[in-house]
Amino acid sequence: MTAAARTSITAVVAVVGAALVVILLVTWAASIGPDAVLTGDGPATNRVAMPTTTPPTLVGSPTSDIDRIRATAQPRHDPVLTVLAYALEVVVALIGLVLLWRLQRWARETFDARRRRDPRPDEVDFDVLEAPGVITEEILRDADDQRALLEGGPADDAIIECWHRFEVQAAAAGTSRRTWETSSEFTLRILELVSADDRAVTRLAGLYREARFSGHLMGEDDRAEALAALDTIHRGLRSLARGGTR
Repeated sequence: MTAAARTSITAVVAVVGAALVVILLVTWAASIGPDAVLTGDGPATNRVAMPTTTPPTLVGSPTSDIDRIRATAQPRHDPVLTVLAYALEVVVALIGLVLLWRLQRWARETFDARRRRDPRPDEVDFDVLEAPGVITEEILRDADDQRALLEGGPADDAIIECWHRFEVQAAAAGTSRRTWETSSEFTLRILELVSADDRAVTRLAGLYREARFSGHLMGEDDRAEALAALDTIHRGLRSLARGGTR
């Protein structure tokens, strides 16, 4: 967690804590009434009792009756202050709920953002364990059509189409290109996966790049080299499929 994130969490928690303290104080004030809060005697510690003298009163006099009533009378609650206290309690409670909701929302968004930023675990290529035989079968099944592509049309286009055909064969076998792979990288990975002849693959890949990016026309000699490399690849795969070696 970054320092900014920790600071944000601390600030939000502090605000929520302060709101909860205010709610408790308001609840206490509302429960005992505003008069008791504002007019109470206060703490009794360190209080010095002062001697008082009671003036003599006549029995049955009006003054003694008034004093007795005042001494026994209970403090009256101001209804306006009581309503204001309850209203303040409700407002503070709502503020606390809003802050808690925002904290929960912020935490969820932070978690989602971190999960999106975290690098995905390395992909496990289960096709590495199962697909080589399937891909080999697909390449050999399509070998005649792939060779026909290389034999027909202009040499440049034929070599390019022949190379791309490996990608089509892999897709037909259920193996797809990874998001970070180029077409050439995918084809090279597939040919390595099926243990195709390295030198033939390197030569055919070089002819493909030359036909695709060089800007000059390829000739029949280039086509013948591509055919020889393709035949070597197919021949080696047939040998491996029969349980032999290239």
